[in-house]
Amino acid sequence: MSDELKASSLDFGALIAFVAPGFVALLAMAYQLPSVRTLVAEASTHEQTLGVFLFALLASLSLGLAVSGVRSLAIDFPLDWLLKKISGASDPTIDWKTFDIKSLTMLLVLRDNYYRYYQFYSNMAVAVALWAVSRTVANAPDVSRLSTPQWVSVLVVVAVLLLAAGRQLRDYYRAKTVLAG
Repeated sequence: MSDELKASSLDFGALIAFVAPGFVALLAMAYQLPSVRTLVAEASTHEQTLGVFLFALLASLSLGLAVSGVRSLAIDFPLDWLLKKISGASDPTIDWKTFDIKSLTMLLVLRDNYYRYYQFYSNMAVAVALWAVSRTVANAPDVSRLSTPQWVSVLVVVAVLLLAAGRQLRDYYRAKTVLAG
């Protein structure tokens, strides 16, 4: 396969789908683990080192993949079911025997323009919920619990993220249906 047709392993789509929600999960872990709190504090100083940056990036990516796994178990199935009931959109099956390189390129474009955004919105919803729960159960004396208005804000943010995720997933399914023919 030529270089221009290969998907890059860490592109903008992967950054928004995994690293950004992973960083929120890293912040959530900082409420529970002193070592993670130290890492986050080091990463936010003005005199950070490349090692601290790379470690925070790797931790965010790893946690983002873990958040994505939780999302796939907790959100994908109910959202799939809901989309099928409300709009009739469902994930089409692709016949890989007749799939050519042009179709694969189109599928990668669809993934980057629709599915990565779905992953971001839904992964971020999971990460924000994890952050709120982690902050609420934190035992550290310098961490205040979320107030009722803050909890309402968190719930609104999670709901909006899930609505946006549903829209992106629906659009991805519709575009993929056209591609699958």
